[in-house]
Amino acid sequence: MLKGNALRHQMVLPQQQAIYDYWRRQCQGGRLPTRADIEPAEISAQLPMITLTECRDGEAGRRYLFRLAGTGFWRFYGDEIQGLHVDELPIGCRADYWHRVLDMVVDQKRPFHGVTKPNTPMGSHLAQFWLRLPLSEDGVTVTTILGYDHICPLETAVQPQPTQKKLYA
Repeated sequence: MLKGNALRHQMVLPQQQAIYDYWRRQCQGGRLPTRADIEPAEISAQLPMITLTECRDGEAGRRYLFRLAGTGFWRFYGDEIQGLHVDELPIGCRADYWHRVLDMVVDQKRPFHGVTKPNTPMGSHLAQFWLRLPLSEDGVTVTTILGYDHICPLETAVQPQPTQKKLYA
């Protein structure tokens, strides 16, 4: 669950690495951190694109509720997403993608990251670099997921950064 640091080295963005490093520091004795362990002042630079998503198991199956969504998501979705379930977002078939991602975090009790092209009305030309980190009230069972998203134009996401070498002529 918390072994090694290979995941961090796969992350492209320093903002993702900073959130991941903070989360790792909150893991005590091999246990997952709780919501109370997350201090907003410690991750203030990333707060506009932070989410806290609650995992809810019910008769209709597992659903994910946005308990908190930073102000940056307003621009991305054109509306407030706090208080909505993932399947209520205006993302069409991408809800299935996000359910699979969040299910992996809950079931495997470990962080995941990736990049996708969002399916929002205002985001079809964007790249969404995401990070999802498990939180737990008992240190083992994932009850909430700390999320961080970095959204940028697709054309800037695929260009080499100044510190990267070009692999083509």
